[in-house]
Amino acid sequence: MQIIFKIIAEILLFILCVFPGSTVTDIRNNLDIDIKPYQIEFHKDTHGGFHGDGEEIIIFRPTAEQIEKIKSEWQKTPVDTGIASLIFPKSEYNGLELRSYIPNTKGYWFYKNRNEYATYSHNFSFALFDGEKVYYYELDT
Repeated sequence: MQIIFKIIAEILLFILCVFPGSTVTDIRNNLDIDIKPYQIEFHKDTHGGFHGDGEEIIIFRPTAEQIEKIKSEWQKTPVDTGIASLIFPKSEYNGLELRSYIPNTKGYWFYKNRNEYATYSHNFSFALFDGEKVYYYELDT
């Protein structure tokens, strides 16, 4: 009986490691798009610092239905100058340098300010769809 529980625990641990649930939840909560873990092609997360500060980049291929939603709800490029200045230049916060992950900055973009109050910190989500992939970037300072 103990062996069965050990096997079940190992299977659950494997599933949690292979299929990053928090990544899928981030996309759902911030972009209002439900994706499956197998759609994710790249994921890098530096969160875990003081009060959860960090950056996250997720690259995934949207389905045809998701593309229709993106085209109907997101803004067409160019990206707003103020938002682009937060996202694209390398600064003390942008250590992951999003521009090096995005081959093309044409398409559709989305920005969500996640600050509940007017503060000096940056907590936002940004996404860009270039016609093939969605490049999601999250910054918490």
